[in-house]
Amino acid sequence: MIEVWRDVPGYEGRYQASDQGRVRSVDHRVRLVTRQAGETTRLVPGRILRPGKLKCGHVTVALGKGNSQSVHRIVLLTFVGPCPSGEEGLHLNHTPNDNRLSNLKYGTRSENLKMDYENGSRVYLRAA
Repeated sequence: MIEVWRDVPGYEGRYQASDQGRVRSVDHRVRLVTRQAGETTRLVPGRILRPGKLKCGHVTVALGKGNSQSVHRIVLLTFVGPCPSGEEGLHLNHTPNDNRLSNLKYGTRSENLKMDYENGSRVYLRAA
């Protein structure tokens, strides 16, 4: 299966997301000023970004300095489009670090909670 890469909206030419749930930076040139050579540029190769893990299990990457975003939101934005009002990104298999496009969709908060209760990842608390 071939991994499909697309530019992340708002970061075209800088970052890309794949349908397999990965995010990468793109090859780019940076300006250098040295005393010996004066002004020049250098090619910085792109790379797969290493995600950080949150306590809830979701993973994030930084798109630029101080701009950490959830990988599932980036993948949905890139391949499906902006999140509809009142909805959020859902993981169909209830595994928060599985960010493959086939495992993601937009849905309501109540739909997300209902799926969690049905799956057993959340339990009902009964009053004593």
